[in-house]
Amino acid sequence: MFEIGRQAEALGVSKEVIQRLQLIVEEIFINTLAHGYQGDEENHVQLGINLENGILTLRVIDSAPPFDLTQATRQTATSECLGGLGVGLIHGLSKAIRYQRLGQQNITEIEL
Repeated sequence: MFEIGRQAEALGVSKEVIQRLQLIVEEIFINTLAHGYQGDEENHVQLGINLENGILTLRVIDSAPPFDLTQATRQTATSECLGGLGVGLIHGLSKAIRYQRLGQQNITEIEL
């Protein structure tokens, strides 16, 4: 289990929500490094969670070029195209997604 999964568990979050959280974190982290930072692993992705009124919110902050997950195109699976399904997966696992660009940072909040 990822550290963020352990943090969610300590907050009393259900195993189902923790599994969704871990999938979302993995997708966002990999895509931010691969596409946002173009594979440059020296950059940072900040992750944090908050539980308020029974709603778990994941906050992701990075310094990659602007990318608004709320406006990103969702692709469908085809035999000709492998990959590219992460945006749809994240949307499908989330209750709400918010995005803002502050200075040089992308700030994405995802409710689970």
